[in-house]
Amino acid sequence: MAEEMTPAAVELAIEIRREVEARCEEANQLRCRAIERAQIEADLAQRRFMLVDPSNRLVADTLEREWNEKLRALAETREERERARQQDHIVLDEVVRQRLVAMTTDFRKLWDDPDTANRERKRLLAYIIEDATLIKIPAEGVTKIHVRFKGGRTKTLTTRNPKSSAQQIKTRPEVVHLVDQLLDHHVYSEIAAVLNERGFRPGASARPGRATDRFSAKHVAYLMHTYGLRSRYDRLRQRGMLNKREMADRLGVHSLTVDRWEKHGLIRAHFYNDHGWQLYEPPGPHTPAKHCSR
Repeated sequence: MAEEMTPAAVELAIEIRREVEARCEEANQLRCRAIERAQIEADLAQRRFMLVDPSNRLVADTLEREWNEKLRALAETREERERARQQDHIVLDEVVRQRLVAMTTDFRKLWDDPDTANRERKRLLAYIIEDATLIKIPAEGVTKIHVRFKGGRTKTLTTRNPKSSAQQIKTRPEVVHLVDQLLDHHVYSEIAAVLNERGFRPGASARPGRATDRFSAKHVAYLMHTYGLRSRYDRLRQRGMLNKREMADRLGVHSLTVDRWEKHGLIRAHFYNDHGWQLYEPPGPHTPAKHCSR
């Protein structure tokens, strides 16, 4: 935009300089008032010392020490004001003045300067741009920006439309596909651990290499319900697995016996959630039978 700069930038440079000078002057006034308060306190301490009876050495020494402290505080306040004035002078020295005026010929350098605040960039634009018209083209996913500069010159820019909030937090398809595969063999917490180990992250950051939020069992459950994935329970049932009551009836034993046999590896079970609930593989030809006596 350097070629779009107009003499109005000179007015901006002068305004910025005046604003900085006004802020420095305001700070200087505050420091002067601090010096006045310190001077008043020092004068009061002096008068108290001068009025004390010289024969009362204890009181005189105390008041003299207080007077000296007020004098030191006064001197420090004056030194602080002088240091601040020197610093303000550095801010307003000729180098800064030339840098502001140079906007007319070196606008790009000032714009790209990392020390230039965004609010100042907006002010710069306000001085060189008359108006801007935005035309959104959803079919192409772009927006046309027609800019009219002060002086009559125009320019057309094209930019990609930002993604909506829903698009930004949408989980990547490969993550959903991986969750669908893992549900065949893992519960939610195990799937979350696999996703985290592979470097995936939920939502807008669901891609490897981003150290943001990590997957949890709740994230996996949300993905399953949102994308209509079959639950692990339904997958195990489809494979013919039985719940505890069905397994006990099939074997002709008590449900506690089913737990005991599973614990000792006589029958196989598979977890279908993070609460420890299981489904059991149908009994095969070598499944143990219940004994009629101890």
